[in-house]
Amino acid sequence: MKEQDRVELKLELSDPFLYDDVEIKEIDLSGIFDLTGMDMCNLDRQMTGLGYTGSRPDITRQYAMLVAARVNRKPEDFCNRMKARDSIRLREMVTAFFYAKG
Repeated sequence: MKEQDRVELKLELSDPFLYDDVEIKEIDLSGIFDLTGMDMCNLDRQMTGLGYTGSRPDITRQYAMLVAARVNRKPEDFCNRMKARDSIRLREMVTAFFYAKG
């Protein structure tokens, strides 16, 4: 995908949260375009390390939260204080990116 074809992927949070004493009002997912297969394998390993034993980690809320942390260059707990409603919206956004046609 060419740089000019990229869309801005940002999740505006309905309820901001604090991370390292900084108010997080949005989650920038633009870096998702740059993830590699190895990045995805590392995320799979993180999920296993967190105790996930299912066959589809990539469609879970935890996976989406790990993706958001990875693309924002934050530790894996980055999204842990996110409100439930926003975490569901994040999961939908990440899943749609990976599985939407086009």
